[in-house]
Amino acid sequence: MSRFRVLMVVIFLMGLANGCSERDSSRNAYGNVINISDDDQEMKAAIEKAKTTFQYFEENWQLIPIDSCNIKFGMATADGTLEHIWFSPTKIDGDRITGRCANEPEGIPNLKIGDLRTLSRADVTDWMIVRGDQCYGGYTIRVLASRNAEYSTSLTFLDPPSK
Repeated sequence: MSRFRVLMVVIFLMGLANGCSERDSSRNAYGNVINISDDDQEMKAAIEKAKTTFQYFEENWQLIPIDSCNIKFGMATADGTLEHIWFSPTKIDGDRITGRCANEPEGIPNLKIGDLRTLSRADVTDWMIVRGDQCYGGYTIRVLASRNAEYSTSLTFLDPPSK
């Protein structure tokens, strides 16, 4: 059975002082790699929800006062699986998104916290905008938190407002 990796940094949500700016290059001690089956229907639905609501992120990440914002991308690992890594965005230009790596990858050679990369919108697997104790998006985090209290946060998760 093929598996993909989810680099989960729930506590990362708690340390929001850096907002969408560059992250400290030290490894987050609370970062966990959680293996999730690639046929996990609940996680697939969460990723699909993130993709279909990404426009809200794009329209708001630079316009409203926020404490933090990040985008998660599925990236190929050295062994051919996917590892999902959070990035702090610096620029969105059409289908290209540039950001700084906000997690210490486990299986992606030549990528570390703070590295700048330009990735494809097609590879987005989650996003979050945090303002105070409210988090818009964070769909994959919601799934993991519902399964294991260890991954829950004090944040209130919200869907984007309807237009």
